[in-house]
Amino acid sequence: MHILFFVLTWLACAILYLSHRHQGWLAQPLAATPWRAVGAALLLLALGCGLAAFSAITAVFGWLMLLMLAFSVLPFFSLWIKRMRREQQA
Repeated sequence: MHILFFVLTWLACAILYLSHRHQGWLAQPLAATPWRAVGAALLLLALGCGLAAFSAITAVFGWLMLLMLAFSVLPFFSLWIKRMRREQQA
């Protein structure tokens, strides 16, 4: 359950990030209507896994910290992706 909690949270954050118009990973963002709902559902499922694996306060704290970390780090991956594409073209 611990790993599922971690993976679902990061996956949900990535889906939510990729459905935003200012994301830098894809040429076009994911369609907002279905993908944001999928991301929100995965976030709730991840919280449920966290509540099953940890005490309530620990699960909520860990979930919020993972959200903060993911939404802070994910935009920087676009810089890495652009650098890798540039190196492949050269």
